[in-house]
Amino acid sequence: MEFIESNMKFSCPDGESFMIEKSDIMSDYDSIKVCEIFAMINGKLALIEAKSSSPQPRSKAEFDKYIAEIGQKFIDTLLMYNAIMLDRHEKGYASKLPAAIRTQDIARVRYAMYLIVHGNETEWMLPIQDALKNYLRHALNAWNIPDVNIYALNHEDAQAKGLIKQYLPLEVLNQFKTQGLKDQVLLQQVVQWFSENNG
Repeated sequence: MEFIESNMKFSCPDGESFMIEKSDIMSDYDSIKVCEIFAMINGKLALIEAKSSSPQPRSKAEFDKYIAEIGQKFIDTLLMYNAIMLDRHEKGYASKLPAAIRTQDIARVRYAMYLIVHGNETEWMLPIQDALKNYLRHALNAWNIPDVNIYALNHEDAQAKGLIKQYLPLEVLNQFKTQGLKDQVLLQQVVQWFSENNG
């Protein structure tokens, strides 16, 4: 499975990943905001959220809102995955999941959470990671998830760890923006760039 999100190309084995955010399952629950995808990575169920930017910590109100939105997505994805596995909605949603995810022992699942931000410097990610851990503290304690399994990475570090296949170079993105491209037109150009520069 390959998909483009936030100026990055992801590549995950079809049998070990599920695009929960754009799935038919979530179309029934507009008020629940979930991550892009969950996938089996190194024996853990990884919840992955991608962003094209982030505010700086010095902009406290904006930064706190950003962390809260991302953190809530992780929590809601965790809850939704367990609700699906336990058939709490009585709709057999688990049958839509690939076998590697569907057959996990729900009581023994090990979780990891990844926020990947395109365009950030590596050193910008640590304050984001620390803030996310603090926001998620109550949920991590309740679910017995070690906070060392919470990661905030930029595009370069995510690629180095094999979490993304390719990313749009910042100079190319800046060229698109100086041309006045935005929204759907910008997205179309990004998709075209990846199709012409298949890494």
